[in-house]
Amino acid sequence: MTDTIEFAVIGKDKIHCEGCEQRIGKALKRLPGVEGVEASAESQRIVATIDTDQVGTDEVRDRLEFLGYEVEPGGGAA
Repeated sequence: MTDTIEFAVIGKDKIHCEGCEQRIGKALKRLPGVEGVEASAESQRIVATIDTDQVGTDEVRDRLEFLGYEVEPGGGAA
């Protein structure tokens, strides 16, 4: 089943530039089941389309935290 999940970057380390956006996209797409990623330095949001039969929200969050981003699910304050 395909689902769209969203995270807001809330920690001191922010998405700064297009390079950061691309790095996030590449790292998440390496996870099985991640079908698409949009990361935005402007809004400090990360939206991923995932196959929930292959990957869960926690795994995506763990990968983002491994990259150094503190995130919360949903649209929280940027």
